[in-house]
Amino acid sequence: MISRKIWAFNIASLLLTLGASAVLFPYASLPEETLRAAEQPLPMEAFPDADLGPDYGQVPVIELMGYYLENPPVKESGSAPKQQHFGGC
Repeated sequence: MISRKIWAFNIASLLLTLGASAVLFPYASLPEETLRAAEQPLPMEAFPDADLGPDYGQVPVIELMGYYLENPPVKESGSAPKQQHFGGC
């Protein structure tokens, strides 16, 4: 049979864990306006320019996407990349 000390330890551990979770939850959750903003996608034009370091500086996201579509990543095995079509094109 399980002793009272083991039961007391398990119950105290559970209560301590639930209490700490209840107290710390507001600090770990996101604000309502952040959640609402995350639900709506932004067009590419609305994104700020990406900083690519001292060699390239600030580059618009539209240019980055255009470059990626024109020059898809190549597999390292040496075979030609598989042609991908975007948006039903």
